[in-house]
Amino acid sequence: MNNLKHIEVELKFPLLNQEELTEKLESIAKLERQGDHQKDIYYSPAHRDFLSKNPISEWLRLRESSKGFSLNYKKWHNDDGNNTVSCDEFESKIDNIEAFKKLLENLNFKELIVVDKIRTTWNYKDTQIAIAEVKGLGNFIEIEADGDFTDIQEAKEHLYLIIKEIEANVGEQDFQGYPHLLLKKKWLL
Repeated sequence: MNNLKHIEVELKFPLLNQEELTEKLESIAKLERQGDHQKDIYYSPAHRDFLSKNPISEWLRLRESSKGFSLNYKKWHNDDGNNTVSCDEFESKIDNIEAFKKLLENLNFKELIVVDKIRTTWNYKDTQIAIAEVKGLGNFIEIEADGDFTDIQEAKEHLYLIIKEIEANVGEQDFQGYPHLLLKKKWLL
């Protein structure tokens, strides 16, 4: 039984050896999706400014991808200000994205930033490993727990072991996420 239902545990790093790692993953992991173009639009409601808290602890995301459309809400486990790799996550498919955009607009949700990326994802040893090319930011590796872990700490330790095992050459770990990095780059944070 998965004790982490509706909890995402994920590590994210700038990736410095994209070509070599892609070759390695092609030989050791199961390809799940290649070249998935994702356009993520992040929103903040009028009644609660998501950007007012530092670190940012929640996001509302509308995604357009080759898989279809979805709405996602994340509430990060960082209320004490510490860096975190886990969040409560709720996601649902959407049939009509244009109608949903109008709904958000009419409910006074403000569009904050758009993250445009192309991801290739593999499954490997109870993880999902994605290499993402993020417009305006570069290449990243995302590694997410995808097994039956008893708690967040166990899942996190597993992810760090896999990063070492696959020999990913990475930069400093990102705890804030792409929307935060892009907002910061545009001087909006």
